[in-house]
Amino acid sequence: MDSFYIIGVDFGSDSVRALLVDAGNGREVAESEFRYLRWGEGRYTDVASSCFRQHPLDFLEGLEHVLKDVVSKCPDPGRVRAVGVDTTSSTPCLVDRSGMPLSLKPEYADDRDAMFVLWKDHTAVAESGLITDAVRRSGAGYMKYCGGYYSAECYWSKIMHIMKGSARLRESAWTAVELCDWIPAVLTGCRDISAMKVGRCAAGSKMMWAEDWGGFPPAEFFAAMDAATGRVASNLPASVAGNTVPAGRLCGEWAEKTGLGEDVVVCTGCIDAHAGAVGAGIAYGTMVLNLGTSACHMAVMPAEEMKGRQIEGIFGQVDGSIIPGMIGFESGMSAFGDIFAWLKRLLSWPLDTFGKMSGSGEVHKFCADAENRMLGLLGECAGKIQAAADAPVATDHFNGRRSPDPRPGLKAAVAGLSLADSAPEFYYALSEAAAFATRAVIEHLVDGGVAVEDMVAVGGIALKSPFIMQMLANVTGKPIKVSGSSLPCALGAAVNAAVASGIYASVPEAQSRMCPPCRTEYTPDGNSAPVLDARYRRYISLGSFMDHFYV
Repeated sequence: MDSFYIIGVDFGSDSVRALLVDAGNGREVAESEFRYLRWGEGRYTDVASSCFRQHPLDFLEGLEHVLKDVVSKCPDPGRVRAVGVDTTSSTPCLVDRSGMPLSLKPEYADDRDAMFVLWKDHTAVAESGLITDAVRRSGAGYMKYCGGYYSAECYWSKIMHIMKGSARLRESAWTAVELCDWIPAVLTGCRDISAMKVGRCAAGSKMMWAEDWGGFPPAEFFAAMDAATGRVASNLPASVAGNTVPAGRLCGEWAEKTGLGEDVVVCTGCIDAHAGAVGAGIAYGTMVLNLGTSACHMAVMPAEEMKGRQIEGIFGQVDGSIIPGMIGFESGMSAFGDIFAWLKRLLSWPLDTFGKMSGSGEVHKFCADAENRMLGLLGECAGKIQAAADAPVATDHFNGRRSPDPRPGLKAAVAGLSLADSAPEFYYALSEAAAFATRAVIEHLVDGGVAVEDMVAVGGIALKSPFIMQMLANVTGKPIKVSGSSLPCALGAAVNAAVASGIYASVPEAQSRMCPPCRTEYTPDGNSAPVLDARYRRYISLGSFMDHFYV
């Protein structure tokens, strides 16, 4: 095969990353990362109210930077055939008729409600309940492919919350788009919302789109709850496309910015976790655990094996959402890496405060270095702790529970603490809670008929924390491999783009040539199983107590 290159672009919560891949052999030629400037300054967010917004300029500036960077490192930019894109989701934004985010207009430049609403924003809990109740009363079955519950993390909840809260946005908004659909529209120069391609991943998993009822739920359904949200629904693009369908070709403006040719295919966008699953080699029987700030657990099944069966309490069960021709399952946790980031902030507060108060650059540097080493040291010490039946037990619901049985308002808990407990034991309990939540998700999917024979992990935790990975293997009782790709989400987007450009005929074929073998495998320690099983039951009991506590 002639040497062609593909670029995969992965928009995460904190940064955007690009990966230049040789399509013929999967060699990762170059990579680049850009950390969002406004997001990094903490602008437009309010952690206390679970409000997380991102300015579109962060995305545009980052996109230009990483594309130019990897193209500059390409041996032959003229042989770049396609660009694939994945993003966090559900991350929607109100737009005008041309598809421009309202926050790019001067009058809305600092209005956070006119910006992209990040996936973990939980300000729309009330609207989530309103929509869930309305669907159940209607009997229309609109939620049967999103676990029988409509989440506060999803598109309609977020858009309805914003539309109900701002009179001027109600007047200005034409509709709302997901980030994974907007980026391909930007790259292809699409300036007509009716011509924008909506990706099947986000539409089916986050927006209640399904062929069963002819697309999205009708505008009248939403208008009965909020007239402006009904208008958003009526103005959505009609075209929904799979992960491997071209969205168009690179427009002149972005060809000039990046040094690429206008013949470069731009693939329809997809969800980051789904792209990561593709990049990690997901297949029938192989579950992929995307362990980032949150956690997504993904699997695929042949449609005929799940005919007429829907799994309650998960995030998505969508035909073609991960691999075309198969049903993709998405389940997961609202917080994973975020749990440990919280612990670091908690324990670092004195260091951070004293470092700033000292007025000494040397003291400040010492404190900053100590903060950066903190989680590694805690993991190292926690790895020496033997599981004990009476040790503290925790739940993982720091940002609510995503699945099974979504509860966005649920809080975390730690029980069984004593004056003898140490920081590593506290870290151990939180790590164990994250592993127990993973076990609960896997058992729920298996009980629903999903085949889980092998597991592959991707994300920062998989690469940086051997302790947590070993804990996951011990708790689930299954070996867990770690993807060999440095950027599996970007690689998955590149795999999709390789199919969209015609280099390969299918995702499995492209995976066989482009996805590297796994780098590490963690094998369960059977000796700890009896104690961990007993502690898992305590985790379930504590979670049940907290369920009732936060009714």
